[in-house]
Formats: sequence, C-alpha cells, structure tokens
Amino acid sequence: MERIALQNLMKWNMNKRKKPLIVWGARQVGKTYLVKDIFAETYYKDNYIYIDFKKEDDVREFCEKTANAEKIIEYLSLFKAKQITENTLLIFDEVQECPNIISSLKYFCQDFREIPVIATGSMVRIKLQRETKKRGAKENNKFLFPVGKINQITIYPMTFDEFLMNSNKMLYNAIEKAYETKTPLDAKIHELAMEHIYKYLLVGGMPEAVEAYIDDDNLFEAREILKVLYDNYLADMELYQASQEAVLRSRVLFQNIYKELNKESKNFSPGLIEEKSKTRDFATDFVKIS
Repeated sequence: MERIALQNLMKWNMNKRKKPLIVWGARQVGKTYLVKDIFAETYYKDNYIYIDFKKEDDVREFCEKTANAEKIIEYLSLFKAKQITENTLLIFDEVQECPNIISSLKYFCQDFREIPVIATGSMVRIKLQRETKKRGAKENNKFLFPVGKINQITIYPMTFDEFLMNSNKMLYNAIEKAYETKTPLDAKIHELAMEHIYKYLLVGGMPEAVEAYIDDDNLFEAREILKVLYDNYLADMELYQASQEAVLRSRVLFQNIYKELNKESKNFSPGLIEEKSKTRDFATDFVKIS
C-alpha cells in the first residue's frame, strides 16, 4: 500500500548529510512495512540487511555488549555473509528490545556516516529506558540517547488521504485536482467522496485493517482486526507500568478515551473514568499513554 511517509524517507535518502534515521511509531502502524517492504525493496533491492531484535537473539546479544559501530558492522557482515558498504542499507527493527543499538547510532554517525542506517521502534519503550537511566538504574547504565547524531520521523496510522489513494486512486486524483484548482466537485462525485469518508471512519487507519477492507471489501473483517489490535494494546499496558495498580489505571484510561473525545470540553475529565477521581490519580498513566 502507498504511504505518504515514503516521501520523507526518500528525502532523507537523498540528503548528502543524512544521519542515521530513527522511525518511531505505535504498534502496527506500518513502520516495518514502510521501511523494509516499500522503501528498502524499492531503493536498495537485494542490497540491504534487516535485523529484527525481537527474533535474532544472537545479534541482539552481541549488540547489547558494544556500541562500537565498526565491530557491529564487522559482525553483521560475517553473520549475514554480506559485505557492508555505503550502498548497503542497514535496518534495525524493534530497537526497543536492544536500546544499546540506539547508543551505537552516535558512532555510526561519527565514523561511518556514509552507510545508511534506519532504526524502527517504540518511542514509549525508549522513553521508559531514558527515565530509568535518569533514576540511576545499573542495568541501563550503558544506554545513552544519541542527541544531535540522528534524524527522526514518526509514523502514524493511515490518514484519509492514504486510505483513499489505496482504495480509489482515481477518486483521490480527482479530489486533489479539484482542491488545487479550487474547483467545486460535482455533486455526485462529492457524494461518492463522502461515502469513502464514512467508510474510513468505520475502518480507521491501521494498515492491516485497511488492507483487509480493500482486498475483500469486508467491513466486518476489518472491524475484527481492529478488535484484536485493541486487545493487544490493552495487553501491552503491563510493559509500560511499574505496578499492577498503574496497569489497571492505564487500561481503564485507554478504554474510556472515546468518552473524553465525545464531550464538548476538550479538557481531561477524570470523573468520566472513575467517580470522585482526580486528575492527579491518572497523571502518570496519561503521560505514558500519550
């Protein structure tokens, strides 16, 4: 599927002074698909190395012990049996599982800037690593965020533009042309566009759900996929909280977001979540979810 964020990756790739790039984003918003299946396959066909830190235990264990870019390049070349040059794209996926690789990006930038590097991961998990570091936890004393040594972009769920360009490219082009020329749409075309907006409101922007709807024109399947993703998000709360009480509060906060969004006032109202509760009761969980 087409993603507008691909343009950002292309601009980064063409920049002669580019630094290692970190692509942030929530779970299942399409980070890996965008970086590996679209960008790498298009611009580095047969000349990229992909590392998934959730699956490749040997590589993760090696990178946890060193931030030396030269050693990492040598190890990956031997591990993948592929010579790494300035024409080789390195993709480090799920970097929250190996925060030390983020520290190494500083040295990729300083010593091997000619080699293109893209890392993808969860901003929330990395933020927690940084907070733990600030509190002086010994197990994270190697993790240093490479401030000033990286480029960053954030990937979000698919916008209506992306939904439409993938589901009906001709209609997307017609609307885009009308917008650029400031020409009103024909009434029937406008009606057709509104139908697609209603469908987008039902399907949402999570790529897996959008792809299922486009392939089979089945709203029920798309909604089932969204339900699974929603349940997975709730299950993930345990990864981001320090206590069981915080987990429960985060889950109930997440489950009641729609109530907060539906009220006229846009200020956070803890009373909608739990009677007689106060904002300070949910402050920490609210920050972590957002």
